[in-house]
Amino acid sequence: MKVFIDTSYFVARVMERDQWHRMAIRAAAPGLTYYTSSLVINETVSLLQARGMFSTALTFLERTRWNEAIRTIHPDPVVQEEAWDLFGKWGGSGANAIDCVSFAMMNRAGIRKAFTFDQHFRMAGFETLNQ
Repeated sequence: MKVFIDTSYFVARVMERDQWHRMAIRAAAPGLTYYTSSLVINETVSLLQARGMFSTALTFLERTRWNEAIRTIHPDPVVQEEAWDLFGKWGGSGANAIDCVSFAMMNRAGIRKAFTFDQHFRMAGFETLNQ
């Protein structure tokens, strides 16, 4: 089964004091194919850096970049156009532009499940980790 990994999941795994840390650690399972996007990685690194965790951000970046178990998708112009259209649909409910790129990528790749604690994925019709 394909699973998309979102920023909230990555942050929960990295930060032991995160409210979702234990659930994120338990989520990994055999038989899953993991996907994420370069934008999600950038968002995660930026969030960790903003929280004063620069060395953690660097470690996360290196481990994620070279992790063969995670396939990183890069948005192309068609996906970006689709994401901007989705932002018009979901932005009013709080989904951000990166979430909408994730939605577009997931739709194109046939991914229905996301490792995320962000309710916007569920509102957009995806199954999430905490459902």
